Amino acid sequence: MKKGLDKFIKVYMEILYALSSVFYAGFCFCVLVQVISRNFLPNAPSWTEELARYSFIYMVAFGVGLAALKHEFVNVEFLGDFLKSKNQKALDVLNLVIEVIILAMCLIILVMAEPKYCFPTFAMNSTATNISMKYIYFSQFLTFIILPVSYVLDIVRTLVGWTEKPAA
Repeated sequence: MKKGLDKFIKVYMEILYALSSVFYAGFCFCVLVQVISRNFLPNAPSWTEELARYSFIYMVAFGVGLAALKHEFVNVEFLGDFLKSKNQKALDVLNLVIEVIILAMCLIILVMAEPKYCFPTFAMNSTATNISMKYIYFSQFLTFIILPVSYVLDIVRTLVGWTEKPAA
């Protein structure tokens, strides 16, 4: 079961990497066009600022799942280092408790707030690109889907590997 789970997580992470990389490349392209046009052209196109912002939003939406699975969120290093040197199982339990709390918060937000916020009944378009804002707001819904899925996968991975002996 562990091999299958690890393979699924690897494929899931590769998909998140690919999608976040696409939006990162789009973000870099928009910023580059903006910088070049501000320095070498008479005026800068306004669409680059909007598309850079939207690319950044989607890049973060896909990146949070990676950060959750790789445990790369900002954390309190001294506590983790202290627990890792004293008792790795205590650190694992603390991580599981924090992940369950964040998972519960994400699910509450997803159910209670996101549908009203992400799927507005009125039509609204962005000013420079005329993109429907429902596509931009959808990124928040996507974030609160990807993050719980990543935490569930990480919790299951931790529980499946709980009985394994640590490598020396």
